[in-house]
Amino acid sequence: MTQRESDLAWTGMRLDFNRIEEWHRSGQKAWNVGSGSVLDTADALTEPHQVSHLLGYLLHTAVDHLHALKTLLADAEAQHTFAPYTLIRGSIEAASTALWILQDADPRLVAQRALHLEHQNLWDQRRATKLVDKDADFDEDRLALLKKALTRNNLTTAVVKKPLHVSETIATAAAVFALPASCLTWQLCSAAAHGRPWAKQFLTLFEAHDDDGISKTLSGELTSNQLAMAISLNNACDVFDKARTVRTAHSRNPNHTGSSFTNPSSGLHLVTKRLR
Repeated sequence: MTQRESDLAWTGMRLDFNRIEEWHRSGQKAWNVGSGSVLDTADALTEPHQVSHLLGYLLHTAVDHLHALKTLLADAEAQHTFAPYTLIRGSIEAASTALWILQDADPRLVAQRALHLEHQNLWDQRRATKLVDKDADFDEDRLALLKKALTRNNLTTAVVKKPLHVSETIATAAAVFALPASCLTWQLCSAAAHGRPWAKQFLTLFEAHDDDGISKTLSGELTSNQLAMAISLNNACDVFDKARTVRTAHSRNPNHTGSSFTNPSSGLHLVTKRLR
């Protein structure tokens, strides 16, 4: 990698670090829900599993991963070979899941997808608990609350039983919100996280030492590819930024947009006061 390429990569990452710092600083203050908004209605349909709470958790998770990466690279000045991609992967997964929930402005569909995730959450919890207790089953109290919410939405457990895979949610979010790079970035980062060798040709650099051309053993140093890291980070930031923007739009009352002050009326309206 040339010095110019390295400088270009760090310039891009510093811009994203600034975005990440601002997102991290704003925290939960950015997740208010306006009365009469899509999320306000969806919250009522999913209580006590309010969609806005789930979205806040997902977005907090996403930016937490990004901020950890910023702290690692910018503050600690530690440049690991594969660890950064694990953090990028986690952020893309969480932010894409938020976008999957918010893929349209119909509060009933938003509610249904959130309840689908709650069932998946209960299923995953049950599977984990069975590792220490073979007789463990669903959390009865939480399952009862979920069933009440489903009934409120004229849904049955069968509707939300289909297992969700994160690759499906990422692919859907990428298609709906025009984020094509997120799928490949997630795939590469997942490979790095799991130690799959095929990804190293895209994400790392290898500098050979003492290659005599005869020995079958090649010694050298495997280091991170700063350009690949910068591109991956930027793609993850774009996914989070889109999720944050859509979440904000779904939190506003559509009747309080201010458009009446900027859009021309088709006719002239005169307001008069009746005299007595």
